[in-house]
Amino acid sequence: MAKRQKLNHQNEETRMTKCIIGRRRIGQALAGLVVVFVALLGTSAAAEEAYPNRPIRLLVGFGAGGPTDITFRKLAELAGKHLGQPIVVENKPGAGATLAPSTMARMDKPDGYTIAAATAGLLRFPHIQKVDWHPTKDFTWIAGLGGYTFVLAVRSDSPFKTVADVVAYAKANPGKLSIGTAGAGTTMHLLAEAFGGMAGIEVTHVGFKSSSEAATNLIGGHTVAALDAVGSVLPFVESGSVRLLMSFDALPADWMPSVPTAKSLGYELVYPAPYGVVGPKGMSPQVVARLNEAFKAAIDSAEYATLLRSLRQTYWYKNPADYEAWARAFYVSERSLVSRAKLGVQ
Repeated sequence: MAKRQKLNHQNEETRMTKCIIGRRRIGQALAGLVVVFVALLGTSAAAEEAYPNRPIRLLVGFGAGGPTDITFRKLAELAGKHLGQPIVVENKPGAGATLAPSTMARMDKPDGYTIAAATAGLLRFPHIQKVDWHPTKDFTWIAGLGGYTFVLAVRSDSPFKTVADVVAYAKANPGKLSIGTAGAGTTMHLLAEAFGGMAGIEVTHVGFKSSSEAATNLIGGHTVAALDAVGSVLPFVESGSVRLLMSFDALPADWMPSVPTAKSLGYELVYPAPYGVVGPKGMSPQVVARLNEAFKAAIDSAEYATLLRSLRQTYWYKNPADYEAWARAFYVSERSLVSRAKLGVQ
């Protein structure tokens, strides 16, 4: 009996020993996992702290040579200097200037090495055409940067001295008022159609690949008028070959006081069009902050201020939170303007 008890006691000690050893091994394994996890966190943090350590791509949804391309190339140059890495611009026009950001949203990692120019079209195009992306949910809103002044222009040797002349011509010649823009689905296209609808005239929209093409075709007499950012036609205005008939600002600009606004002529079309930069959804807040800081430094520079004056654009800064809030509100408001322009999703 005593022998059996002794054996049971030994077996119990053995089991306890194995249990203790097992617990130690589990503890050691868990400790090892914690070390690995902490190391991974450290690696991730280090990677973010080192950002950027290679060139960054900036996709621009307009062709080369226009005001948007010129603006973002200068922004890329200035922000790249602040980041210590080059920002390389890639032009990817199409789909109302949304091809660039929507392609990025679908194809690129949210690591901050591919970003895109965002114009008002990004928040409007889904109201015009069915798309497989969402304008607010599929993007990280990095920084609001500036805005455009849009104008209706004709050749200086045309018989049209006022907007009333253009409207009278369109009513007398249905289908012959051709207005060139930088592409279908762009802000300029929307304004052309909205103007036509409010004036009760038929507008033949001609979409080109870039603002520079639209201006060139106006000068060449291939379109009756052009509707674009003023920066794209300004050189021709200054040379005397183009006349401005109307702007879409709230008030006449100081530098063109004789050019009436659409609103002053009875058309409820006040349209400031901000632009900025966005990334794929899910970007690290630290990377977003770094990019925002760099682009803020760019737009606060004297060099960028000079560009704004030359292109007659406006300063418009938004931090990531405010930019996203603006985008959500603007997306909703665009629905009514698209409806007035009779361009809604079929």
